Amino acid sequence: MTFPWALYLCTFLALWAMLTGGVFKAFSEFVMSGLAQAAPASGIAAMQGINRTVLRTEFVFAILALAAITPGFGLYAYFALEGRAAVLIVAAAAIYLPSTFFITLLGNVPMNNRLDRADPSSAQGAQYWAHYLRRWTALNHVRTLGCILTGALYALAALELGAGTGRIA
Repeated sequence: MTFPWALYLCTFLALWAMLTGGVFKAFSEFVMSGLAQAAPASGIAAMQGINRTVLRTEFVFAILALAAITPGFGLYAYFALEGRAAVLIVAAAAIYLPSTFFITLLGNVPMNNRLDRADPSSAQGAQYWAHYLRRWTALNHVRTLGCILTGALYALAALELGAGTGRIA
């Protein structure tokens, strides 16, 4: 039997993951491109400020909370739900954790920490900045895609659950 709360949670997580992916996409699409056009010292200083500021925002909470909720909901779906909805929810967890959470934790955050220690006006800072722009943005593309796929899977699961409850025709 499907419970309405699972339908509501899928809908909420779909929106949450897609919004998070939208922030990542904005960075990949124009923020990083704009910073790359600045002189290295200016780009480094701006990104250092962004990285320090983001730690005090709801965005970090969104990434961490999805990482906490997604595997638990995936386990619930695996053991308590049946059919395509269960598969979609488990797949959402299987995609989100490595593509977004672990990439953030093991890729982007260490790069941000290293950039934070860089002297924006030094040659070493400029050299790392060139590497940072390419690598960080490539990792961010993966995070973007991971969030969008996770959101799409949750949306499809919500449709499946809604069809099973008669709430969605």
